[in-house]
Amino acid sequence: MATSTEIFAPELQEIPQDLSSVRVCAITCDTYPDDPLVRRTAEAAARAGCDYHVICSQEKGESIEDVFNGVRVHRLPLSQRNGVPVGRITARPLASMLILWTRFAFNATRRLAALEGEKRFDIVHVHNMPDFLVFAALPAKLRGASVILEVQDVSPELMAAKSSGLRRRIIVPLAIIQERLSTAFSDHVITVGWPFEKPLLRRGVPAAKLTSILNSADPSVFSPEKRTDPYLGPATAERPLILMYHGTCSVRNGLDTAIQALAKALPSAPYLRLHVRGSGENLPNLQRLAQELRVADLVAFFPYGALESVADFVTDGDIGIIPYRSDGFMDLVLPTKAYELALMRRPIIACDTPAVRWMFRPESIALCEPSNVEQYAERIVELYHSPAKRAEMARNAEEDNRKFRWEVMAVRYQRLLLQLSKRRGTKAGADGRR
Repeated sequence: MATSTEIFAPELQEIPQDLSSVRVCAITCDTYPDDPLVRRTAEAAARAGCDYHVICSQEKGESIEDVFNGVRVHRLPLSQRNGVPVGRITARPLASMLILWTRFAFNATRRLAALEGEKRFDIVHVHNMPDFLVFAALPAKLRGASVILEVQDVSPELMAAKSSGLRRRIIVPLAIIQERLSTAFSDHVITVGWPFEKPLLRRGVPAAKLTSILNSADPSVFSPEKRTDPYLGPATAERPLILMYHGTCSVRNGLDTAIQALAKALPSAPYLRLHVRGSGENLPNLQRLAQELRVADLVAFFPYGALESVADFVTDGDIGIIPYRSDGFMDLVLPTKAYELALMRRPIIACDTPAVRWMFRPESIALCEPSNVEQYAERIVELYHSPAKRAEMARNAEEDNRKFRWEVMAVRYQRLLLQLSKRRGTKAGADGRR
């Protein structure tokens, strides 16, 4: 199977595959179609003719059964705790998460078993977290289906970043055991880039069993007609320069650094605003920090909305901010928002991590030492007064992003599904199930 050590964009990889003979069921603890990664892969397969199903959590007001952009959605109504879907509770105590994840896994197993009796899936594609959710695929695996585990987050590194002391010494080994059992049960493992490949390979996942499919920006959401050149005029009271962040607002995402940098930059760059779109356990602290620094009137917080609205949010901003902390896990993250900002032609100020440096050339992005408020403020002021540099960075980042574009990743996923279905011997119409 292809790995990230290969060139991502040879012309041959752009030839779409025919999946009209393939049936797939994805399982995710998150809601659908809210999870961008699950949606991208599902729709890439559905567009190729695949009969694609998703078992997921149910958000309040959503129907139990649905069809969205050609994907059949099956929602489990047990997913809420105080209005928060199972897939979004990672800030809660570990015991609470484990209980909800286990309940979801049990009910997903039952739902898959009911669907399997009718559909006879060729492949079950399970998205972590948790890794052990992959065992919900057992009813289909017993009947010959191939099982994919998608590692969106490497659990041991994430648990190490979220714990300390004795708690870390207990949780991390358990996370490693869980990961090893889950990847061993799987027929194939997908992850989102080489930084996550390396620990998985080190912990025993065979290279032939591992494929990287980058979490690139979907052009059907970030459409060409929405892409605009960056604003190059002067910042004024009527037209301030807008810094923007979209995504999770947890401590490890470092938005406190961005707010502090905004306050420090104001004397040299007076017409600035910061727009934040997302949610997370640290949001109240960020709002309080903005009040304490007397910049609350310059920082606007927006809730999550439909995935399609992210493109409009990015278009309305001027400079993307990715202020992640360095904690052993975030160092490995290839930020999805970086692909999106590059595709939408917006300059980026980001944390200086090996993962981010791999994505862009030095001339394509402004890098800062993680958590360094002074450096972030300096980069903000520099770009505030340098419209030409903003334009150059946006052009360079867009060029760098071409080799990662979703059109290539979609075909990579289609090819993997076709290979795994053929491994089971399900060539078009061969078993009479169709």
